[in-house]
This record gives sequence, structure tokens and C-alpha cells, in this order.
Amino acid sequence: MSDQETDGVRMPGGATVGWISEASEPVPVTVSVVDDSVRAKDALSRLNAGDTLMWTGDYHNGRQLLRAVDRRIRYRSDGAERPVGVRWREERRETSRRAEILGRLVVLIGADGSLGLRRAPDTREAVHWAWGRSTQGRLVSLRTLVGALGAAGWRRRGLEVAGLEGRLTPHYGVFSPTRQAYVALLDELGDASGRTALDVGCGTGILSFVLLQRGLASATGTDVDLRAVSCAQENGSRLGFEGRFRAVVADLFVEERFDWVIFNAPWMPETPATRLDRAVFDPEGETLQRWISGVSHHLRPGGQALLILSDLPERLGLRDPAHLGELFATARLQVVRESSRPAGHGRARDPSDPLNVVRASEQIRLFVLESMDGRD
Repeated sequence: MSDQETDGVRMPGGATVGWISEASEPVPVTVSVVDDSVRAKDALSRLNAGDTLMWTGDYHNGRQLLRAVDRRIRYRSDGAERPVGVRWREERRETSRRAEILGRLVVLIGADGSLGLRRAPDTREAVHWAWGRSTQGRLVSLRTLVGALGAAGWRRRGLEVAGLEGRLTPHYGVFSPTRQAYVALLDELGDASGRTALDVGCGTGILSFVLLQRGLASATGTDVDLRAVSCAQENGSRLGFEGRFRAVVADLFVEERFDWVIFNAPWMPETPATRLDRAVFDPEGETLQRWISGVSHHLRPGGQALLILSDLPERLGLRDPAHLGELFATARLQVVRESSRPAGHGRARDPSDPLNVVRASEQIRLFVLESMDGRD
């Protein structure tokens, strides 16, 4: 059983199956069976009422129903002008509400990972990659399954990342460098030859791999998510870094010292809604604060802490512009260099997005920090 799977969904007819959730949604109390005869309007009414609907019709018709229901979910707003931070939070609440409604349209996958619907694709590999094997059938939201199928396609094809020789193979549920401004900031670091690095919150391992190809002697990646650690380890081996790269499950640091300690930190000081959200959302900025306060203890003499962080929270009014400087001063870290790149947010080009102007101005920053106390 994967750590997204919960036992105990009672099916029509009395059988019990597992429940897969990426956002800790509660196990459905009851499940109703629907097929090609259900209309989108009726489905939305039932989903809004909290019903869980298990799709048993044609696979492609099920995806069409999902899109039709999505189009009918209304964005709730009174049209009043509000500060951008308030509007951002409203938008996030509405996005979560939409995901919750759509997440109640579910399908049953077999113990072998297959989907027994007409015209269904072969889902077995994608299911095994995303949630492991099981001895029983499992319910999963159709929307989530579609996401897992898409992620499996990316994993098979690989992803080209500017600055990396070879393709990266992202795994389902691991934050992928589709926006690559933060990778480009590594150009500011200069010669990596002979150095050692700790890549905190390594995800796919992309920062380590780019630096290893530029002469870094060795890198250790840490992440709290086993998915990310497995992904980074697999990519490191495939790219030829066995013996120079390792990934371990750890909360920020390991008990060693390094020339560089790198952190592409979650930037939004808000609560994550899903497991993947932890790459972006950091409640009250707690993880960022812990990294800043502890990083000097993991630097070699003359070592540097490298913090990569978006300035979107400051632009939204969710973080005081002086806050970072105060944290650095408290930890006795001095900024020896700072640079930035435009985030290149895709939604910045969408004029219908109410936060278009703010997103268009977002910058990804690199802070190069040194301890004012030398070796601790």
C-alpha cells in the first residue's frame, strides 16, 4: 500500500476497496455509480451536494464529463476591488473548491493497476509509478488519474532543461523544472570545480546535476518526500553521477559540512493543500526560517549558503520586504551577492488573469550568503 492509499471505501454491493488521495480528502462514506447516461448539470448538482460518483461508462466520455462539469463551476466573486494579496487568496480558495468538487468524480482501478472502462488506455505502468502495487482494487479521482497518466508520459519522454546535458525524467508528484529561471541562476555561481554541495529540497535533483556537470566534486540531495529522493537517485544514476551524487530522506540538513548549501525554497507563506504543494507553500515561512537559522552549521570554513527564492509574496503583500533581511541578520548571515531573473510565469501572458500584472513582474532571486562568525 502506498502512503496515499487508505483502506475502507464501502462499494455498492458491499465490497471494500482502497482510496487514493493526494490531498488528504476524507474517505467517501458512500459511492454512487454513474455512466454515460448522466448529464453534466446533474453530475455537478450531485458533486456540489458532496456525493462521490464512480464513473463506469466510456473512458473518453468520462473525461468529457469532467471537462463539462469544470466549465459549469462558477467562480464566486462579488466583483469588489480588493488588495492583490486578498484577491490571490480568494483565487486559491476557489481553485481548491474546484479541485474538491472535481475530485469526487472517481474511477475504480484494479489490483493490477488496470482501468476496466471502454476505450481506456493501459494505466498499469502509470498507476504503479504513482502509487505502487496493491492487492486490492482502489478508487481514485478521474482527474488525479489523468494527471498520473500525463506524468508517466513525461517520465518516458524525459524533459530537456537548459544547462543540463541529457534529459531529466521527472516522476509523478515531484516538482519539475518546467519554469527554469531558478536553474539559469546557477550561471551566477562561477566555477564549481572541486566543491561539495548539499542540495536541500532536491526534488528531481536538477540543481545538483547541472553543477556536477560543471565540475562539482560531489553533491548530496535531501528531501522530506520519498518520491523525490527516488526520482533524484534514479536521475543521478542515469546521468552518470553514481559515486558523486546521493539522495536521502531528511528534513533540510544532514550531519556534514559542505562548500555550498543550496535551497530552492518554497516561496509562498501559506498552507499546502496537497503533497506536491509543499514545493511552493510553506506555512508562515517556517521551513525557510529554519533553513536560514541552521545553514551556517553545515558550511565548511569559507563556505556559502545559496538561497533561491521568488519575490511574489512581497509583490502580493504576503511577506514584508524587510523580513528576509531581518532573518539573515538574526542568523548572522551577510549577503555577498544577489542576482535575479524574471520568473517567466505562463499566466503572466493571460490578460484574463486578475493577477496578470503582478505575475508578469515576479522575479526569482539568488542570495549568496556567508556566515559572519566563520566556522561555528
